Amino acid sequence: MSGKTPQTFQDIIRIIGRGKKLQRNLTREEAQIAMNLLLSGEASSAQIGAFLITMRVKEETIDELAGFLEAIRQHIRPFVNEPIDGLVDLALPYDGKARNLQTGVAAALVLAAAGVPILLHGADNIPTKAGAAVPNTLRALGYPVDLQPEIVWENVRQYRFGVLNTSNILPTWGALTPIRHEFGLRTLLNTVEKLINPANADIHISGFYHASYLNRLTPILPGNTSNWIIQGDEGSVDIRPGKKTRIYRALDGQMQEIMIDAAALGYEEEQPLAIAPKPILHALILTQALQGEKGAAYNQIALTAGILLWMTGRCSNQQEGITLAKDVLDTGAAYQLLTEHRHSVY
Repeated sequence: MSGKTPQTFQDIIRIIGRGKKLQRNLTREEAQIAMNLLLSGEASSAQIGAFLITMRVKEETIDELAGFLEAIRQHIRPFVNEPIDGLVDLALPYDGKARNLQTGVAAALVLAAAGVPILLHGADNIPTKAGAAVPNTLRALGYPVDLQPEIVWENVRQYRFGVLNTSNILPTWGALTPIRHEFGLRTLLNTVEKLINPANADIHISGFYHASYLNRLTPILPGNTSNWIIQGDEGSVDIRPGKKTRIYRALDGQMQEIMIDAAALGYEEEQPLAIAPKPILHALILTQALQGEKGAAYNQIALTAGILLWMTGRCSNQQEGITLAKDVLDTGAAYQLLTEHRHSVY
C-alpha cells in the first residue's frame, strides 16, 4: 500500500495490521478515509472489529485522531442556525458512571441556571461501562433527550441548556454500538466521541482518566477559545470532596496542570457516593440535591459546578464559583430549569 491511497476498508486494515515489521500508522488523510468508510456502512462487522482492536493494540497517533475527527464532523447533520457566544461543549464520557453518582449532569444544570450556555451530548448503552450516562440519567429526571437537533439548539438559546442524542446528528454512529459491546474494551471511539464538539462551541471541557492521553490530545482539542480536561471521578468531570483532582488547560500547545484541592476549598471529608448504574436511582438522589437538600450529592455538585463556573469564566475564582453554585442549588434555580423543560410542548 506504500504510496497508494487506500480505496477499501481492506486496504486500511492491511496498513495497520501486517505485524510489527510491516505495519505503519495511518496518515491523517488515510485516517479520514477509514472513518468515512466506517460511517458510510462500507465495512463489515468483522472488518470493523479487526480495525478497532488493531488500533487499540498499536495506539492511535495524533494524526490518526485528527483524521477521524475531521471525517466525523463531515457526517454530522447541521443544526446550528446562529452561533451562541460563550457556548460550552461539556463532554461527559458517553459510557457514563458505573460505580458512583452521575453528578456531572446536575452540575451542567447548575451552570445553565447561573447563566452559562451548556450543550451536552451522548448516546445510549455505550460500552465499556454502559452506566448512568447523559441520555439515560436525564430521561430519568424527566428531561426530553431525544429531541430533534434544531429544537435542542433553540433550547440552548432560550434556557441555556440542551442535550443532543448523537444518533440524531450522526445516525451511523449508533449502528456501531452492538459491535463495540463485543469487545469489552475501550476503543478509539470512546475517545473521539467526546471531541466532536457538534456545535463548534467556544469552550470545550471533557473528562479523561488516562494521563497518557492528555498531552497527546492538545493539538486536536476542539474549543474555539478555551479547552480544558478534567481527570475526575471515573474519567468524568466530577470533582470529589476530600480528594485532589487534576485539571488541565491547553495553553500555547501544552497542557497546563492545575491541582484542585477539595480540602483547601472547604470540602475536607471524602463522602460516599457509590450507587448502582441504574439511572432512576441516580435521578432520585440528584433531584433532592437540585432542590437544595444538603448531603454528599449536594456537596459534590456544588464543588464540581463551582470549579466549572471558574473554568468557563463565569466567576473570577474557584471559591466564588462554589458560592454561586450553592446559591443556585439553594434557590432551586437549577431544578426549576429542569421542570420548565418537563412541561414544555415540543
